[in-house]
Amino acid sequence: MPAANVLVKYNRDKKNERYVYASFRRQRRNVYFLYIITSFLLCSLFGWFLYEQHQQEMRSAKSYSAARASTIVEWAKSVFSQSNQVLLSISELIDIQGMPDEETAMSVAVELSDRHRYAPLIQEISLLDSQGNVLVSSGNSSYQGRDLSNTDFFTALSSNQQQEIVTPLYWSDEDQAYFLHHALRLDDQEGNFTGVALVRIAPQVFVDTINRMQVQDGESIALIDPTLRLIARISQLGGRTQTGTQLVDPITQGILDNGQSPWSNVMGSFLDHRKRLFWLQRVDNFPIWVVAGMEMEQLLAEWRQRAAILLGMLIAIVLLGGWGVRHYVKRLKLELLLQKRLDEREQARAQAQAGEAYLQALIHSIQDLIFVFNTQDQITYMHVLHKEMMLEGEESLIGKHYTEIFPDALAKRFDAVFEQVRWYRQAVTIEYPLNVRRGELFFQAVVSPLENTDGSFSGTLLVARDITEAKQNEVELNIAAAAFQAHLGIIITDAHGLILKANPMFTLITGYTEEEVIGHDPHMFSSEQQGASFYRHLWRSLKKHGRWEGEVWNQRKNGEAFPGWVAVSSITNADDQLTHYVATVIDISERKSAEQEIHQLAFYDSLTGLANRRLFMDRLEVALKEVIRYRSYGALLFIDIDHFKQINDVYGHPLGDRLLKCVASQLAQQLRESDTLACLGGDEFAVLVPSLNADPVKAAQLAERIAHKLMTVIRRTSALINHSINISASIGITLLSDSNIDQEGYLQQADMALSQAKVKGRDTLCFFDPAIQAALLTSIHLERELRQALALKQWQLYYQPQVNVDGKTTGVEALLRWQHPERGLVSPGEFIPLLESTGLISEVGEWVLEKACYQLARWAQYPEFCHLTVSVNISPLQFQDADFVTRIKAIFERTKAPLQRLKLEVTESLFVEARDNARDKMLELKALGVRFSLDDFGTGYSSLMYLTQLPLDQLKIDQSFVQRVLTSSANAAIVESTIVLAESLGLDVIAEGVETQAQKAWLLEHGCHAYQGDLSGRPVPVDALEEQLVSVQH
Repeated sequence: MPAANVLVKYNRDKKNERYVYASFRRQRRNVYFLYIITSFLLCSLFGWFLYEQHQQEMRSAKSYSAARASTIVEWAKSVFSQSNQVLLSISELIDIQGMPDEETAMSVAVELSDRHRYAPLIQEISLLDSQGNVLVSSGNSSYQGRDLSNTDFFTALSSNQQQEIVTPLYWSDEDQAYFLHHALRLDDQEGNFTGVALVRIAPQVFVDTINRMQVQDGESIALIDPTLRLIARISQLGGRTQTGTQLVDPITQGILDNGQSPWSNVMGSFLDHRKRLFWLQRVDNFPIWVVAGMEMEQLLAEWRQRAAILLGMLIAIVLLGGWGVRHYVKRLKLELLLQKRLDEREQARAQAQAGEAYLQALIHSIQDLIFVFNTQDQITYMHVLHKEMMLEGEESLIGKHYTEIFPDALAKRFDAVFEQVRWYRQAVTIEYPLNVRRGELFFQAVVSPLENTDGSFSGTLLVARDITEAKQNEVELNIAAAAFQAHLGIIITDAHGLILKANPMFTLITGYTEEEVIGHDPHMFSSEQQGASFYRHLWRSLKKHGRWEGEVWNQRKNGEAFPGWVAVSSITNADDQLTHYVATVIDISERKSAEQEIHQLAFYDSLTGLANRRLFMDRLEVALKEVIRYRSYGALLFIDIDHFKQINDVYGHPLGDRLLKCVASQLAQQLRESDTLACLGGDEFAVLVPSLNADPVKAAQLAERIAHKLMTVIRRTSALINHSINISASIGITLLSDSNIDQEGYLQQADMALSQAKVKGRDTLCFFDPAIQAALLTSIHLERELRQALALKQWQLYYQPQVNVDGKTTGVEALLRWQHPERGLVSPGEFIPLLESTGLISEVGEWVLEKACYQLARWAQYPEFCHLTVSVNISPLQFQDADFVTRIKAIFERTKAPLQRLKLEVTESLFVEARDNARDKMLELKALGVRFSLDDFGTGYSSLMYLTQLPLDQLKIDQSFVQRVLTSSANAAIVESTIVLAESLGLDVIAEGVETQAQKAWLLEHGCHAYQGDLSGRPVPVDALEEQLVSVQH
C-alpha cells in the first residue's frame, strides 16, 4: 500500500470518528429497510401463491363439473336420438301406408306399440291428423281423440315453420303432469301437410337417471328447460325438488335466451341460496340445459386450511426475522466499539510503517532485479518484481551463496567479478544468459560495492536487467542483413514509394544498378502488360492488409518483359505510422515456360497443336452449361479422314502427318474464336460450336452449312501438300440442347452419326438419328445374348433340300438357326451379321462345319442317305484366319466324314484381297476331296479372271436374280449369262430361292438342272428331313 494511503487511513481525527458513527446509523437503517422489503415480498409471494392455489381449485372444479355435465348431456342426447328414430320410422310407415282411417287405425296402433316396446325411454307414441286430433296412440287409450291443435308445437308444424320440434316442459291438464314432446311434421307426396308424429317423454326418465348418480359433498346436478322450469335435480344435501318448479334468476335466464353454452359462474343457488360454482351446458340443440353445481364452502375447504397453515408460517418467519434484525443491530454496536479501539492502536503503528511504505513503493517501481550480498557473498536482500524471472524451483534465495544459484560456468565468471569489485571498489558490468521460469533470458548485470560509513567493505549490490529483446533485435538485424544479400531480389522504398535501397540479386534480375534505381518509383519496371486496374487492386490490398503478393510482369533494363513473383509489405513504426515498403522479386520465367509446356502437353495434341480430348471435354462441359443457360442449340461435329489408313500404308507416315497438320490448319481458319477444334486421336477431329440458334431447325441448317464448308476445305488439302491423292472426309453431327444427355452421350451420338456417314459411302455428312441409337442398343443386347448362346450351345442346324430336274434330293445345305430360350427361333439375317462384326463367326462356323461333318458321316452308313451332299457356308473372316486349314483338317479327322460329298460355300468378297492366299487354302482342302461352291454369284465383285483361277466346282445363282427372272429382262439376262458362263468353265450351276414351278421351268429351259428353294422344301431339322426323304422313297 502506498505510504500516502497509509497516512490517510490511520491519521484520523474526531471528524473521522463522526464518520464511523454515521456509517453505523446508515447500516442500521439499511438493515431495517431490508427487513421491511423482505417481509413485504414474502407477504406478496404468499398472497400470490394462495391466489394461484385458489385459481387451481376453481379450474379443477370447473373441469369436474364440465365432465359431469357432459356425461348427462350425452345421455340426454341418446333419449332424443331414440325418440328421433321412432319419429322417422313412423314417417316412413305413413309414407308407405298413408294416414290411418277407421279400418287401418288398429293396425297402425299395433305398429306404434311395437316401436314403443323398443324405445323404453319414451312414454307415448301418437299420430295426429291435420286438424290436431290424436288418431292413434301406442298405449294410453285415453290419449286417443284429444285435440292438440292449440299447442305451440302443432301450430308451428302445421304452418310449416319447422319440420321437427322438441318442446320445453308441457303441462297436461288431462294427465295433471308435465311432459316433453318430440314432434315431426308429416307431408304427403305432393308436400301437403297430413299430420304430426308425436313422442311424449316423461320427465321421470330424467329424474330416475339423475337420482342414480353419486354426488360429492356440496355437489348438485339439475336439468332445466328454457323457461327455467326444473325438470330434475339431485343434491348431496338430500331432498328432491318438484318437477316443473319455476326458478327465477334474470342472469341465468339471459344466458338461456342468448343460447350461450357452455357457461360457468359463481353465484347463489336459486333453490337453497347456497353459493356455488355453476356449470351450464345445453343438450345439443334441444331445449334442455344441464346445470352442475359445486358448493363453494365445500370446494374451498382444503384451500382455506392450507391458507391458514401458510399464514401461520409467514407470521413465524416475520417474527423470527425481526428477532434476527434486532440481534444484528446489537452486534453492529459492538463492532463499532471494537473498531474505535483498533483505530487508536493502528494510529501508533502507522507512523512506523510510513517510512517503510515509501521505500517499498520506490523499489516496486523498479523493473530490474536487485540483490544485496554480504561480505560472505550470501544474499541478504532480493527484489524480483516478476516471479517468472526467478529460477525454476526457487521461491526465496535469502541466505544462499551465488554459487548455489548459478550454473558452474556462470558462477566462475561471477567469482572473478566479485573479486574485482571487492579489491578495486568499482562497478563491473557483465552480460550472461540464464534459464528462468519464462525460459532462457539474457541479462545485463551491474555489480557495485557497498561500504560502511567508515569506508569499509560491507557487501555487494547486483542490479540485473532483462536484455533478451534487445539481443533478439540484434539477431534479427543480422538475419535481415544476410537475407538482403540472398537469392531474392529486394528493394526498400520510403512511405512515398521512392526506392531507397536494392540488393545485388535485384540488380541481377532487372539489369539495373543500385545507383540507377535509387530515388525512382518502382513503376519504372512496369511492362504495361497489366492495366491500371491491376495496380489499383494491388494498392488497395496493400493498404487494407499491409501485404500483397502475386504475379507481376516487369521489364528488364534491356526492354525484355519477364514474369516475377512479387511480395510487398508495409513497414510501420511504434505509432502505427507507415515508414517504408519492402518488396521481394523472384524471376519465374523458367517456371512459367515449364508450366506452359506442361499445359501444352496436357491439353493439346503434340502433332497438330489442336486441343486434345481432355481439353475438348472441358470445353464441351462449359458449352452444355451455356446451352442450358441461354436455351440455344449448339453443335458437335466428328470428322474422319476417309481412307486415311490406306494413305498412311501406301504413302508413309510422314505424308500422313503432313496431311493431318494441313487439315488442322485449314479447319481452324474456318471456325470462330468461340468454337473449339480438337484432335481426338489419329485422323479423328471434333468441332464444338457452342451457340448456333434458339430454333433447332435453324441450328441444324447452320451446322450443316459449317460441315459442308469444312468438307470443302478438306478436299483442297491435296493441293496444299503437293500431292495428287483424293482426300475427303465423313462428318457426323449432333445438336446440343438442354436435355439430360451428358458429355459421353453427345460423343456417342456424334460417333454414331459419323459411322452412319461412312455407311452411306463416305465423303458425306449425317445427323444423329435416335433410331440408329436404338438399333445400336439392340445390337449390344443381341451381342450379349449371342455370347451367352455360344457358351450354352443354343444353336441348331436346319437342312434345306437341293433337288435335280426329276425332283430327287441330291444334297442339302446346312443352315444355322438360333434357338432363343425366350424368343424362339431367331432369323439368321438378324444375328449372322453381328456374328461377323464381333468376330464370333469363326467359332460358330467351326461348330456348324463339325456338326455337318458328323451328320455326313452318319448318313454314309445308311443306303437311303449315303448319296446326299452337304453344303456348308464359310464366312470370309473365318476363311482368312491363318490356321483355318489346320482347324478344318482337325474337324475332318474327328468326324471321319466322306469329304467328296462336302461342299464349302464361299462368297465373292473372299477374293477381293489376298486372292492368292485364298486360292492356296482352297487347293489344299480340295486335295482332300472337298468341293467348293461360289455363293451369291453376281451380287458382289464378280470377275471372270478369278473364276478362271480359283478351284471352284459350282456356281450358285443368288435368289435375288432367280425370283425376278420372269418379271425383269435384266435379271433374266444375268441368270442366263451365269448358266452359260458356268457351262463354258465346266462348273456345275444351282439356283437358290426357287419358289414356283414357272421359275423352275424357265431355269430348266435355259440349262439349269439343280434347284434349291421353298418349291422343293423349306429348311427343317434333320429328323424331319429324314422322314421326308424316307416317305418319298416309299
